[in-house]
Amino acid sequence: MELKPGYMAELTVDRKTDFGYFLSTSAEDVLLHNNDVVGNVANGDKVQVFLYLDHQNRLAATMKEPIISVGEYAWLEVVSVRTGHGVFMYNGISRDLFLSMDELPEDRDLWPRKGERLPVTITWDKRGRMMARLLKGGPIEEMSEKAPESVKDEEVAGYVYHFLDEGALLLTQEGYLAFIHNNEMTRALRYGEFVQGRVQYVRPDGRVNITLRGSRTERQDDDSEVIYTYLVNRGGAMPYTDKTPPEDIKARFQISKAAFKRALGKLMKEGKIEQRDGWTYQKGKK
Repeated sequence: MELKPGYMAELTVDRKTDFGYFLSTSAEDVLLHNNDVVGNVANGDKVQVFLYLDHQNRLAATMKEPIISVGEYAWLEVVSVRTGHGVFMYNGISRDLFLSMDELPEDRDLWPRKGERLPVTITWDKRGRMMARLLKGGPIEEMSEKAPESVKDEEVAGYVYHFLDEGALLLTQEGYLAFIHNNEMTRALRYGEFVQGRVQYVRPDGRVNITLRGSRTERQDDDSEVIYTYLVNRGGAMPYTDKTPPEDIKARFQISKAAFKRALGKLMKEGKIEQRDGWTYQKGKK
């Protein structure tokens, strides 16, 4: 039997040493460190172990159960980030699973942070060292659930696992596949980031489109507050009205002209502002 990191194997305890046990195979001895022993073992016992490379790059075994072995996948937690190398993920044993920077975007700001999760399986590099490989597509789709129409306008949350040119994909806690268009993001997202959003649309195939923006009413409240604060800080007058060019509004308030007009309408309805001679004034200001 070929022994390779990432596999489960049943091996026989051959002899004990001060630092652990050697397990016998036809090809080589495999070290079972003392801190990888579960329960009591003795020479001649057959033990079920998970194989990995220890810190000295030797084939080693653990009786502790990993979260994943070869052929399995799971959402593993990032435990540390090494900028020039990649990230390390907890796999249930003392040796963390390494995800290479080659699997991640060049922009380090998009890398996952400690405590965030990504779906991975086990692979090996050219030197036979066990590594993590990011999952997308089929395996994620297989673990997903179809969303019912009733989730429209509901809040959902999950981990970002893949990016497309138009946006990001995540799997929600409920198991729904979700897509966030770039226009529905309030900031750049990261791989592995846990985000919460509102379902805008349930597709016929059971996937959902979500937005990280608030509802139209919430956004209107936010926009009107920003505009009114700006107005007050200028002494109650500003050279922006519903006739102002869209590019000027975008440059000043970072919102569309349609959103600006809705916010002004709300402020007028509340009796807080009025427009005169191409300017907007705080009500009561001259």
